[in-house]
Amino acid sequence: TLAVPAAPSILRRSRARRGGKRVRFAQVTVYYFARRQGFTCVPSAGGSSLGMAPRHHRARRYSLSQFAHLRQVSHRQHLRQHLRREKLRARRRELTQNGTVPSAEAAGLTLADVSDDDLDVGQVEVGDYFYLQPLPTKRRRALLRASGVRRIDAEERQELRALRLSREQCGCLCRLTCEPRTCACSQAGIQCQ
Repeated sequence: TLAVPAAPSILRRSRARRGGKRVRFAQVTVYYFARRQGFTCVPSAGGSSLGMAPRHHRARRYSLSQFAHLRQVSHRQHLRQHLRREKLRARRRELTQNGTVPSAEAAGLTLADVSDDDLDVGQVEVGDYFYLQPLPTKRRRALLRASGVRRIDAEERQELRALRLSREQCGCLCRLTCEPRTCACSQAGIQCQ
């Protein structure tokens, strides 16, 4: 009998190749842009959208460890601000009996009235918490003003409201069978949804 050598496994070859070459990064380049009114996205809440200037005004290079440290510090600051706003809301609710009774004391409270000692930052894992948070309308407007935007285009707010409303209605109203004369999908040239 003649012994035929077994063909080498395709899987073994691909594993060997994968381990050979790797891409390694040594630096991170961060580009900084000024804020502008967006006109390109639709925020889930009312008001204008945030955007950025077409060209960056600054660029910085960091090592990977510097960048990781910078992100951790930034995330911790965002977390602290978020917890401070939550604590302020809770205090205002307490002073107004869950928002039912107006209170001059509650109206006078500001973020400065919430100290770092009142926050439980140690209880929250920063990595678990941090993700992009939607910003309320007032906060977006304040960010735009702080970035030098003097006139916020009010028409964008109306356009965004119309877009949000149009996105709530999806498909057509056909039931069981499609009626092409009344089907919004068919009239738009797409299959009945």
